[in-house]
Amino acid sequence: MNIIRSIFFYLQSLLLAILPTSTYVEGVVGQPQSFIPNQADSYIERTVSDLIYRGVFKYDIYGATIPDLADTWTVSEDGLIYTIKLKDNQYWNNGKKITADDLIYTAFKSPELSYVSTDKIDDLTVRFTLPNKYAPFLSLLVIGVMPTDAEENDNPLMPVSSDDFRVAHIEKSGSFITRITLVTSNDEYHIKKLIFNFYPNDEELKTGAKLGEIDGFTSENACCEDMQNFENYKYPVQGVYYALYFNLRNEKLDDVELRRKMLKVLPIEDLVYYYGIPVQGPISRSTFTDKSLPFDIYDENFEDDLEKLEIKVNVPDEKNHVKLAENVLKMWEDKLNLEVTIVKTDPKEFVDKVIETRDFEVLLYGQEVGRDPDRYVLWHSAQKEPPNLNLSGFEQIRADRALEEGRNELDNDKRVVHYNEFQKVLNEQVPAIFLYHPYINHYVSKYIEGIGQKYTFTYWDRFLDFKNWNKISSN
Repeated sequence: MNIIRSIFFYLQSLLLAILPTSTYVEGVVGQPQSFIPNQADSYIERTVSDLIYRGVFKYDIYGATIPDLADTWTVSEDGLIYTIKLKDNQYWNNGKKITADDLIYTAFKSPELSYVSTDKIDDLTVRFTLPNKYAPFLSLLVIGVMPTDAEENDNPLMPVSSDDFRVAHIEKSGSFITRITLVTSNDEYHIKKLIFNFYPNDEELKTGAKLGEIDGFTSENACCEDMQNFENYKYPVQGVYYALYFNLRNEKLDDVELRRKMLKVLPIEDLVYYYGIPVQGPISRSTFTDKSLPFDIYDENFEDDLEKLEIKVNVPDEKNHVKLAENVLKMWEDKLNLEVTIVKTDPKEFVDKVIETRDFEVLLYGQEVGRDPDRYVLWHSAQKEPPNLNLSGFEQIRADRALEEGRNELDNDKRVVHYNEFQKVLNEQVPAIFLYHPYINHYVSKYIEGIGQKYTFTYWDRFLDFKNWNKISSN
């Protein structure tokens, strides 16, 4: 039966790939290496991986966690044991049934789940045993479930997958991948074929757009207002925030009043207007955000003379980052009489030379955050030494305790109390000046309709409502 089902899926994918049908083509710069979930790294790899793999849970267009492969789940009273039962009769695109063995294999291969003990209860049920309570655990199960032995046996660019779309065809010019075709047989989609065209650089991608080779592409910069046939569906990536991090290891920046003054003179909404939407503290734009806190304390009338105190700001040497740093510099010099120097570093060397060495006074940088309010890895004092991610070296007992209690508490109402305390401490101490969630400019042909509003937390969330997209006639 599995062989017959496998042959059916293969022939179906082949037919969909070659037969004329409604198609959306997106242009991309770069070369993918793998779409297998725990190997996907670049944004295009993670985009395709998200389209072709299902998780135990998933996020809907409102950002809520809902079951995907999961049928039922229970949590023990002590919060250490999670029992997940998968839906029956769910299949890989090779015809094999998705089972508990696949979930156990995925957990074994995923770094986020490496500390968890797994036990197979039956063909569809897995028991996860945690060494300590961890409230965000279910959010880890949004990762794509892989079939057993996927890493060992699958073609990483044409793997066995499970979601509505599957990789049906890859085209190359020499060793350069020029096109990857994804197809679906799900009748809920108006567009059955999703194609990614690959270009060696931005200039050739934009030329391809002007020549009508593609229906859409993304850009971090608003670059293409002259393209009359494209509309910009600009959206914020709320899973990333940019901030100015103070290195609290430096005695010069150890004074909280100095840091508050440096925040007070910055009109953040105006500064970040073209870059993204303002960040609302360390747990931004979430149901856990403490909106009673003053995230922006800008006072246009405030001035002080800090007697030419010298401050260095490290930034990746990219046009947008440097421009923003220059605007910040101007405010600090004009309003506080600081003497500010911008130190630019090649983006490819920035992590090694600046982040890992903690060789900065003030750092303009972006960090990824999870949908869960847990910010332990970014702000707990145990995470302040490299290669950990507490960049400021922030250390405060009240904040540490709140972060510890927040990730151990399963009741959301009680978690709110802990995370409100954490946000309050950070707001008081100003270890960083939170700036913006970056915009991504998604240029899409005016002949594509049905693109709506959605909660965009990641780059690949632009396809959350792809079922609603439709290609209309250009005639």
